[in-house]
Amino acid sequence: MAERRMISRKIAEDDRFVDMHPVSKLLYFYLVLNADDDGFVGSVKMINFLTNADQSNYDELLENNLILEPTKNGVYVITDWYAQNKIEPKIYKATEYLSVRALLFIKTNFAYTTNPDEKDIISPVDYWIKQGRDKKTPPEIQAQQYLEQFQETSKKVPRSVEETSKKVLAQNRLDKSRLEQNRPDQTKKEKINKENNYKYINSSSNGGMGEFLLNDDSSTSSIENNATTENGGNSAEKGGVDNRVNNQLDTNNNQDNINSLFNYLNSISTTDIPKDNKRLADVFDMLIHNGYEIEDIQLGIDNIMNVANQMPQYQNEQSLAKLLIQHLPEYTKQTLEQSSSND
Repeated sequence: MAERRMISRKIAEDDRFVDMHPVSKLLYFYLVLNADDDGFVGSVKMINFLTNADQSNYDELLENNLILEPTKNGVYVITDWYAQNKIEPKIYKATEYLSVRALLFIKTNFAYTTNPDEKDIISPVDYWIKQGRDKKTPPEIQAQQYLEQFQETSKKVPRSVEETSKKVLAQNRLDKSRLEQNRPDQTKKEKINKENNYKYINSSSNGGMGEFLLNDDSSTSSIENNATTENGGNSAEKGGVDNRVNNQLDTNNNQDNINSLFNYLNSISTTDIPKDNKRLADVFDMLIHNGYEIEDIQLGIDNIMNVANQMPQYQNEQSLAKLLIQHLPEYTKQTLEQSSSND
């Protein structure tokens, strides 16, 4: 960690700073001095000893927006870090608290915020840092560049039942070929018998689950009428697609694997999606029934999280769950396809 840090007169002589308790001022200086290259401080016991600071001093800094504590776990962020410090790329070392950094956004004055609804946001901090921590390009242009990149990324996510169904059908042969090459003869026979009894339809519109396992007499229209309510509901779901899926997928047989996927998802996410989220559990179960290995599904989750971490609207439990429900089957297939082509 660097031996020198900068503090701006604009901060130190601001009314919000001048009016604070002397210990709180001293605490701020020591936090800045001990911050990593992204302005994060995770070990404060020595700082507390040197400054005689207690929780009231931290609370005063938090109230004056001089520091942030996004996860309430003792990792503090210097709000105006990049407004005061410039770390050259050749010596810059990213923070070890990446899960905390993923919760932050950079503003046009290069200050941190945890509020994605503020009007003067450039982009998520992770994206801004990956673009080189640019402070020369006008913030408005940077914000426009992020918006364009976000829109371009969104275009890559399938929009319609017809579009994704074509991709699923085209990919099905590759999936079955790969599975048959790697499984014993008995397993192959069981797999073929199972596939003869079902067809796979992908739904990415209207909050659908993704690739559903349906009877041959079901139709696309039943998917399009599916309600978007999470964890059940009392709208069009009753007697519709969700009930059929729940009747056909025996989640009990795969419960350990489903729980394992929930644990994996929550270990790499800043949210905590409960295991009783029935629709997401059905997606996991359907993929397992479809013959995917747990590792394949985890890679699909990884790819979705890489996109979700760059999009403010997916930083909460409900929206992230819906994104996974809609697109995990497609992302898992894409991951497997890329893996097969590399082989």
